[in-house]
Amino acid sequence: MKYVSIIVLLFLSSAVFSQGALINLLFADEDINIFQHNAINNNSDYFNINDNLIILGNIKINEIDVVLANNVSYWGASTQKATWRFLLFLNDGTFLGMYTGIIFDINEIRIEGQKIYFPFEHEIGNVIDFSKGIPNKIWIDGYNIFYEKINDL
Repeated sequence: MKYVSIIVLLFLSSAVFSQGALINLLFADEDINIFQHNAINNNSDYFNINDNLIILGNIKINEIDVVLANNVSYWGASTQKATWRFLLFLNDGTFLGMYTGIIFDINEIRIEGQKIYFPFEHEIGNVIDFSKGIPNKIWIDGYNIFYEKINDL
């Protein structure tokens, strides 16, 4: 009987842990949805309500938490053109600015400290270094890309 009690307690504790983990996941998803909603609605000059922001992670810039996101806007019904944007936001959804034209696989970027590494060779540019603030110009995949500032950090 003692062993049955232990097994039942283990089962119950794992069920409670699983529920807690599930609740945390649901809140995390809800937080992301709230962030996306605020970011898009508060910045309607830059985003369409149908845009999908893909959250890539967080980074500290000048001791301030900044959310990194990706957005691809498709336009031109007959030409099927797209604009790729690497976006910076504050946690409340305030749009700081963007780098436009970086085409990359979101599953292949790495965030290490205050640097973002892209899946390109070092010789043609593969990193954005935020250790001294937001760089005005970066070298990625062989292109000079300029930062478009929307709001101050």
